Amino acid sequence: MERITKIVFSMRLVSLGLFVFLAAIGIATFIESMHGVQAAKILIYNALWFTTLLVYLSIAMIVNIINYKMWQREKIALLSFHVAFLVIMVGAGITRYTGYEGLAVIREGTAVDYIYTSDPKLLVSISDPKEPKVLAYPAWMSDWSVVNNSFDYEIEHGSKSLRIAYKSFISNAIDTIEFDKSIPDAVLDVVVGQMKSNYLELGDKLLAGTMPLSFGTPSADGITLKMIGEKAMLKTAVDLRMLPMTMMMEARKTGAPIPDSAYKNIPKNTWVEANVKTLYQSGSNQFVLKNVFYHARKARLKAKMKNQGSDYLTVDVSSGKDKKTVVLRGGLNNIPDPEYFEINGILVQLEYGSVRRPLPFSVLCKDFKLLKYPGSESPSSFESFLQIIDQRNNYKSDRHVFMNHVTDYDGYRFFQSAYELDNPSTPENEEATRLSVNHDAWGTNITYLGYLLMAVGMILSLFAPKGRFRALSDQLGKLKKQSLTVMLLLIGLSLQAQHGTQPDYSKIYRVIDEKHSEKLATLLVQDEGGRIIPMHTLCDQLLRKIHGEPTFDSYNAVQTILSLHMYGKYWMKKPMILVPTAVRERLHLKKYCAFNDLIEADGRYKFQAQYAAAHGKAEKFQDEFEKKLIKLTERFEVFQGIISWQYMRIIPKKNDANNKWFVPMSMEIMGEDSISSIVTLKYLAALDQATQDQNYSNALFLLGKMEQIQRTVGKSVVPSPNKVAFEIRYNKLQIFKSVYRSYLLIGLILLIVFIASIFGSPSEKRIKILRIIRNVFLGLGSLIFLYHGTGLGFRWYISGHAPWSNGYEAIVFIAWVTVIAGWVFLKKIEVVMPMALILSAMMLFVSELNLLDPEITPLVPVLKSYWLMIHVAIITGSYGFLGLSFVLGLLNLNFYLFQTKSNTVKIQNQIAQITAVSEMTMTIGVFMLTIGTFLGGIWANESWGRYWGWDPKETWALVSILVYAIILHFRFIPGLKSAFAFNLASFWGYSAILFTYFGVNFMLVGLHSYAQGDGLGKFPTWLSWTIVFFIVMSVFSWVRNKQIRSNTQQ
Repeated sequence: MERITKIVFSMRLVSLGLFVFLAAIGIATFIESMHGVQAAKILIYNALWFTTLLVYLSIAMIVNIINYKMWQREKIALLSFHVAFLVIMVGAGITRYTGYEGLAVIREGTAVDYIYTSDPKLLVSISDPKEPKVLAYPAWMSDWSVVNNSFDYEIEHGSKSLRIAYKSFISNAIDTIEFDKSIPDAVLDVVVGQMKSNYLELGDKLLAGTMPLSFGTPSADGITLKMIGEKAMLKTAVDLRMLPMTMMMEARKTGAPIPDSAYKNIPKNTWVEANVKTLYQSGSNQFVLKNVFYHARKARLKAKMKNQGSDYLTVDVSSGKDKKTVVLRGGLNNIPDPEYFEINGILVQLEYGSVRRPLPFSVLCKDFKLLKYPGSESPSSFESFLQIIDQRNNYKSDRHVFMNHVTDYDGYRFFQSAYELDNPSTPENEEATRLSVNHDAWGTNITYLGYLLMAVGMILSLFAPKGRFRALSDQLGKLKKQSLTVMLLLIGLSLQAQHGTQPDYSKIYRVIDEKHSEKLATLLVQDEGGRIIPMHTLCDQLLRKIHGEPTFDSYNAVQTILSLHMYGKYWMKKPMILVPTAVRERLHLKKYCAFNDLIEADGRYKFQAQYAAAHGKAEKFQDEFEKKLIKLTERFEVFQGIISWQYMRIIPKKNDANNKWFVPMSMEIMGEDSISSIVTLKYLAALDQATQDQNYSNALFLLGKMEQIQRTVGKSVVPSPNKVAFEIRYNKLQIFKSVYRSYLLIGLILLIVFIASIFGSPSEKRIKILRIIRNVFLGLGSLIFLYHGTGLGFRWYISGHAPWSNGYEAIVFIAWVTVIAGWVFLKKIEVVMPMALILSAMMLFVSELNLLDPEITPLVPVLKSYWLMIHVAIITGSYGFLGLSFVLGLLNLNFYLFQTKSNTVKIQNQIAQITAVSEMTMTIGVFMLTIGTFLGGIWANESWGRYWGWDPKETWALVSILVYAIILHFRFIPGLKSAFAFNLASFWGYSAILFTYFGVNFMLVGLHSYAQGDGLGKFPTWLSWTIVFFIVMSVFSWVRNKQIRSNTQQ
């Protein structure tokens, strides 16, 4: 038995189990992306084999705690670390089997005593005064062919039985129209309520308010529609009048009321022709016959874009000889549409989706507030003012809930998750708050205890006198002494034996001089997100978007963009719109094209058809040409927006509730604030004159007036002059672009110095020269590092929040932490710093590509939390330490590749030192990654109502932790104990981090604000070739290392 236990729970099999676990959850994220979250739940997360694997890994951890006697004093850190995982597993088990989540939708002024479950259910309700029944069955469904959805439930009810069996399922389905000339019927497109199309085919019925509409079936108390040939006919049983939509649109433009004489009354009970694009009205009920589709029928098809459509479950219901097919609309996290019917004398209600679960108390929504960023529709925050009403205990309590601020009562926790706005076209107050609800106090608290134990274990392991980290540090000291001995010997042997031309500007356009553009750069503008920014920032962003550079010819961004606004017709002929390479090749365009090159004679966009086809596809189905055509179209639209003055929102409106700013020629601002409008228009006229006579005195005076108006009217939202100056300075410095070039240069020089110190013929003089060069460039590197940090400080001050809130900021921060990791381990071995600088340079280079948007934007509500500073800083900081381990592994693979018989001793010593440092940096990195991930779980619990939900971002963070956990356990696994295996794994292990950061963000879908991909797409060709190259390099390194080892053993 003992032998079997040793085999079953050996480090080799446990590592294999961990690998299966991480592979399974990684694959699950791809399944979720391609086939939906329910498929991933069915096949992996909720599967019995997955639960069994977790139980095995938990038992294996207990066995290894016993085998390695981790209760001993010197191993207390390891014990804390491993017990923490067991506690977390217990907490997760309690959460899964006893906890539950849901959604409460509460309209203002009303109370609810129930929630909607988050897990999908098939709810069967039998209405019977003598024997009512309500049964709920789990209903995880997927339309992926691999998944078996089949179920067959039989319910006994008195002397009768009711059978419900699965028939079919389709997810993300939308109702659309299918055309075929062989179809004799037509489909009517009828619009009611919120301008939503409703497709009616023969036999369908619809309610327009309270008025019935029927197609093909007579309606005694409403409207009947039918087709005669290709004419739509209408007969009404109620008072009805009509108004052509053209007259309504004209009235909307002028703002004039529609006179009753414009309406035409429809005679009752008489067939008349139904006109398309015509409003039909009966009292407060109305509808529009928008269109008639001939030779068509309704179809329910899967949507091409994510987050569209609904889930539909079709079931066969039978009782006795009666049979019925029922289609149920609902699904995961959707409030279902109930279906009522009678079968064999049994009154049945079926629902599929989130079903009601009672609360032991009521929650009243007294008020809901939605706060927006100034001048935009983007929500800044939303909050609910609630009252808990518990009649059991005669208890009432007012509560305030908003994003990242929860409230608890009786084991339930309420989180602000979303909202529903009031429909102004209806008299009812429909504004509602949507609260996530969690009932899992025990599971959450036990899991948090596990997090705490893990953090304690990690900290202890770094400082334990007999821990692995201390052992690695001692090993480095010995290796350095060995290296010094060899060097002195070689020095002794060496002593014995005794390196545009300027364009021709036309008079039909004018550009302000550079001096005045510097003054204008400080004028404030409100961007589309509501942020108040300097004119310099707006112009810089717009010019980069259309031209790809911050300057055009000899003009800076402010000069160029202002001239574009004022003299648009000239600039429409100027080739300045950057055309992506893929589009150039297909459409035979040059690198830069003019706006006029992209439009037809009638002003239409020349490539509208291709763009519409490309934009109609999900991103994962777009080829490279289509993606770049969309990018070109975006640049075309930005240019069009500039010449039509859409972005120049420089006039604040007095007493505006949302602090909205307007463009100079806006009718709304000219009608209410003529002074601001006149001053602005006079300034623009003065600029035009100044460009001709070079006298800017009047323009400067009027610019001062405009700035005074902005700071007086918009005083509640405008940034301070100091902050404006900082932002302009930040824009001009382009700090991170200059930093990455400096890092790369300094890193390469330091790497050359390190290699020269190993392989050159050593002498005291040579070593001294190399040390001086090294110290000089280390000093330069420290200055650049401080400059890098200054850039982060600039963004923090300008934005008002920690500068790691989006993809661009995070990668810049990771690059900075990578250099910190280099400084931390510099004394251990010299090569750490050059490798850290080179990796940081590569990261900053990526940040300067068009993959990431550097624009400073307002935070989405969920990121307005102190957790942004803690969780994101720790987890992204870990990427820097793990990245350092990655480049050190790459360096060692190259050392293996280039070792020879003559240099084996030197290289093996350096490899051993680098490997030890690599393991130390990896240890710190994985500790930070683990703590950061679990802190993210706590944040998720505060924001979304659960600490773990298998979201792709958090899943891949866990995958990364497990990858590095396995690598750090290589020394316990026979066959993987070698330094080569560790270095190979440290190099390839970073691919998990890269996928967590880039792959999840751009290829998968998820809850994180920066994880907004459209699902699994095409794998980039360049990336495939890069992987092939590194595979070949790894193989050659392995072969060379094997050869050297064989020769050494001989």
